[in-house]
Amino acid sequence: MRNLFNYIWAIVWGIMMLLLMGMPSDDMPGVGFFEGFDKMAHCGFFFVFTALLLLGSISPASGNPSKIKTIIVTFLIASIFAFGTEAIQYYLSTGRQADWWDIFADYVGIGMALFSYILFYRRRVY
Repeated sequence: MRNLFNYIWAIVWGIMMLLLMGMPSDDMPGVGFFEGFDKMAHCGFFFVFTALLLLGSISPASGNPSKIKTIIVTFLIASIFAFGTEAIQYYLSTGRQADWWDIFADYVGIGMALFSYILFYRRRVY
């Protein structure tokens, strides 16, 4: 249970993403400020989601996982979530459509967060 608590912010953010991406587009205020806003939102949502997953993995309570293992596990979780959100839009949502470009934007956000982790995270050796 303690390990799950490390990921509480990623879980909360993921639930919020599911609610927003599953909601009909007519119910969302201000959607479409400019062309491509939806793709930018997908990229931003998944950047934050992946960053929060990484934050949970580097907390002191999670031990000292290897950098490559953290990257692979985080990439797999975020990938499953990206395809899951598009499946929700395709099968369960009315007024919204699944789009391969949305998944591409999701992966851009995931890649940005993982690249930031690779560049900036250094494990502390005690």
